[in-house]
Amino acid sequence: MVFIYKKVIEKYINLLSPTHIKNYADSLNISINEEEVDILHTFIIENYKNLLENEETIYLLKGLVRDELYNDIIKLYFESKAKYL
Repeated sequence: MVFIYKKVIEKYINLLSPTHIKNYADSLNISINEEEVDILHTFIIENYKNLLENEETIYLLKGLVRDELYNDIIKLYFESKAKYL
């Protein structure tokens, strides 16, 4: 099953837009500004393979976004990874 999720992500990662990130954060009541949306978008596009394979990659966001958002992202990342990967 993990293989399938990874293949789906690889196929559709280039369709990910900043609007998707903003809307997803809003749906989870996570506060995010436009600069942080752009930072996350770039980070995800450039690092998605590493994010899937190496949990240490997520910690590279430290200092790039507000601490509150960083903590929300870390929590969401590990919850999602446990659920889907």
